[in-house]
Amino acid sequence: MSAIRLLQAERKEEIQHLHRQFMSGGILQRELWEEAEKFLIQREIYDVILAEEQDLREYKQTLLDSGNYTKKQVKEQSSALRKIQKYWIETEYGELLLEIRESQVSDEALKGNIKRFLIRQGIHHIKEIDYTVRSRYEAELKKMWDEASVMRYLKVFDHIKQYSIQKEIESLPGRIEHRRKYQAQVVFLPYLPDLELVKDFEYVRDKQELVWDFFRRASEKLKKQVFLLLNYILDNLYRDDPKERRVRYLLPLHWLYDFCVEEEIDDLEGLELEQIQRFEKIVEQKVVNVKNSMQIIDNSRKILFLTAPEIHWHANVWYMERFHLSEDRLNPSNPVQRLSFIEVTNKKNRELLQEYAKYHVGIGGLTIANIRGQLYEVKRLLEYFKEEESICQVDENQLDDYFRKLEEKDTKDDTFNKRIVHYIKFYQFLNVRGYMKEIPFKPEYYLKKTYPEHHDRTVEEKVYMEILHKLYAFPLVPRLIFLHLWCTGLRISEVCTLKGDAYYWDGEDAWLKVYQIKMKADKMIPIPLVMYRIMRKYIEREHIRPKDYIFKGKDGGAYRGTTFRQEFQQYCDKNGIADGSYIFKTHDYRHTLATQFYDEDVSIQTIRDYLGHFSEEMTKQYVDFMPKRIEKASDTYFKKPENDLASTIKAKKRGERK
Repeated sequence: MSAIRLLQAERKEEIQHLHRQFMSGGILQRELWEEAEKFLIQREIYDVILAEEQDLREYKQTLLDSGNYTKKQVKEQSSALRKIQKYWIETEYGELLLEIRESQVSDEALKGNIKRFLIRQGIHHIKEIDYTVRSRYEAELKKMWDEASVMRYLKVFDHIKQYSIQKEIESLPGRIEHRRKYQAQVVFLPYLPDLELVKDFEYVRDKQELVWDFFRRASEKLKKQVFLLLNYILDNLYRDDPKERRVRYLLPLHWLYDFCVEEEIDDLEGLELEQIQRFEKIVEQKVVNVKNSMQIIDNSRKILFLTAPEIHWHANVWYMERFHLSEDRLNPSNPVQRLSFIEVTNKKNRELLQEYAKYHVGIGGLTIANIRGQLYEVKRLLEYFKEEESICQVDENQLDDYFRKLEEKDTKDDTFNKRIVHYIKFYQFLNVRGYMKEIPFKPEYYLKKTYPEHHDRTVEEKVYMEILHKLYAFPLVPRLIFLHLWCTGLRISEVCTLKGDAYYWDGEDAWLKVYQIKMKADKMIPIPLVMYRIMRKYIEREHIRPKDYIFKGKDGGAYRGTTFRQEFQQYCDKNGIADGSYIFKTHDYRHTLATQFYDEDVSIQTIRDYLGHFSEEMTKQYVDFMPKRIEKASDTYFKKPENDLASTIKAKKRGERK
């Protein structure tokens, strides 16, 4: 059997399909297409639609070279093949051709190339185009054209696809179909239905960074997390600054996704410190501003934690915004943003610490700052015993050894005692919850006797007077905050959280209502009339409502204490306060006012109530009474005649005996 006959036997169905195309292709004269059918079979082309322009030209040349036909006959037969092909293209791909014509692309040559490619791919509607089809087209173009030409063709290709998407979403079914939902597929950002977003990606040269492959072999949980993050970023972040969004979020997230797939990490909220450090090494090879790009770790964890349907107690980092805590548990001027457990490398210990934190956040009434302080100390204990199965297996002797090592360090007795208290509270929790039968140490055996420590922090009069004289050169808000510190001795957190209804005039005196975060209560303190007038004028000018913060941060919340300290220090340096050597500390003015009260014979009890302390012992630490009080007492004593040392001195003549 000849090779042609053997081939025909194997391709019988395909040949029959080709024959039917010629028989019903609109050309009745068999002699006009019979040679064309044989030619295509020899070329192993079994669908007239798939014949390329080069094939059509070679068919015409074959007819000429055969010598069996006149030029007129050659023209008729070659034209017949083209007509039959056109007939079937219009029949099978008419809707595709119509869609391409309607796509408002003016360059017919480019459209023609795209049209022929799509037909070869068996694409009947533009909506069937996806990134895989685009990739095949790009690969085909690269074999024939230079980079600039490839980019030009692809730009038109993408425009046609995007035009189709916009037409589809004009209908409700189309909008539903194009709603972003997770599927195991490749997401190509220029093929999203949001036209404004698509415009942002048009000038990204490396289109690979716009490809998000959710079909790759990786944890489904990880892929869903990345998909959620991608959509959150596109919908909510830097809509008006696509360059910043790309640099800060999209590129780093792409790198993080690739890293997690390669490392077989299945949960972004469970990233470990050593994994983050390895990722940082990769980022260092890609960008100069590593810190900016590494923020994707914290940003990703935060978005996942805040948007989850239920609280992810298992996450290595918790974000306080999720818990909607009451204001008396927060410090709006210096809020705790997160609680981290990632530093505890023993996973069993980490779970125990998370249970402890869950109790405090959910049931306990401690402030978040207090909780964070306790967790910090407990984390140190847990990390010390990280090689053990869990902290529950650590015995009395091991703990005793640990406590002795703490004692050997240059640690104040009061600090040491606080650590012991934090540890016993943690152990009591484990005991009550049934994680251990008994607590393996007695705290009273380790607690040390402590004595109140005095802190000499009074600001010298010449320093604060210099600041007051130069205060006009400071910005308005820091200027007003400083006046509150100097006049009232309030904590910086209390000043930064003052609200529009804080100032009150009772007809005789001016008062200031302050919420004391530490005491969890409001109190009223007298203030100078001039301060009352200044602040009332400021409140009216800035249109501050009664429940608004008077001093607002960039986010609209309370002014941050750290922001104020840094800014005020800069202006102290700029204006040469104390010859440029002054170190500004907000709490020093609280000590200064307490000392001034004491110098004016105000009782410790009254000062305690004014400052809002629980005990007089704490107040005594604030009063820098020694120099002035002793000097004042000394003057009073020696002004009395009976205590005058000079009164006992008698004049003697030279040579007289006593």
